[in-house]
Amino acid sequence: MFCLTPPELETKMNITKGGLVLFSANSNSSCMELSKKIAERLGVEMGKVQVYQEPNRETRVQIQESVRGKDVFIIQTVSKDVNTTIMELLIMVYACKTSCAKSIIGVIPYFPYSKQCKMRKRGSIVSKLLASMMCKAGLTHLITMDLHQKEIQGFFNIPVDNLRASPFLLQYIQEEIPDYRNAVIVAKSPASAKRAQSFAERLRLGIAVIHGEAQDAESDLVDGRHSPPMVRSVAAIHPSLEIPMLIPKEKPPITVVGDVGGRIAIIVVVVTNTIPHEIQKLQCPKIKTVDISMILSEAIRRIHNGESMSYLFRNIGLDD
Repeated sequence: MFCLTPPELETKMNITKGGLVLFSANSNSSCMELSKKIAERLGVEMGKVQVYQEPNRETRVQIQESVRGKDVFIIQTVSKDVNTTIMELLIMVYACKTSCAKSIIGVIPYFPYSKQCKMRKRGSIVSKLLASMMCKAGLTHLITMDLHQKEIQGFFNIPVDNLRASPFLLQYIQEEIPDYRNAVIVAKSPASAKRAQSFAERLRLGIAVIHGEAQDAESDLVDGRHSPPMVRSVAAIHPSLEIPMLIPKEKPPITVVGDVGGRIAIIVVVVTNTIPHEIQKLQCPKIKTVDISMILSEAIRRIHNGESMSYLFRNIGLDD
């Protein structure tokens, strides 16, 4: 049901037409490792590029081979220094644009600032700003995974392929948890209940939801900024303007809704290699890593060869 490596996919994986260049946008070990796995699956060499920081922390990029008339794929994983990561990507994209690349495709498994995709009080929609910057720099296509909100795709005026890691996670649960039939999928908050339910239905398991956990109050602010602000006295605004007082929210104590007694509770211990997490693995040996280089390399191959991407979205539900 969740077979991800059919024979026809494996045989096609390293069949690419000429004119493809693969760059890794930074020297982060996780990014380089993921890039090398993708290059190996595609049967190509990594492109030659130098990315480094000046003494004043300015980012400098030097493309060390011709990209004229070629399809350039830039792989960038988000490190702890998010802003430097973004500048590396933007400068490399612009360098390829000015070097007359045919197309410039960003492979960004985790899209930075994706949680800032809604208006909050007097803030801003930063993910929209970042999308505009990437397009302005010269990006012509984006490959990403599991966007925080699928609506972020609408911030771009270029094609966006939002791949899913759920088939890999489901496959890991089936193959690596011996008694997974006795497990229950636990949603860490009511907001993630839909996705947990999608996982549970595919694995034929039960579901439980943790309620009352301190969480980002995103659901409170879905309709924009809070205006007018709360006031202690109605008369402070205008004697004839009666605005009802808002009762402040109070988090209930943490409770679990669902039956988890005597079962294996699957919450978060399995992650993908889309972001660096070596330190976290040392701190928590329970964290397991799932390699998703296969789906990224196949997406690159299909885009470069002008093939349909629908195969990569088969059996993907709306809540995945």
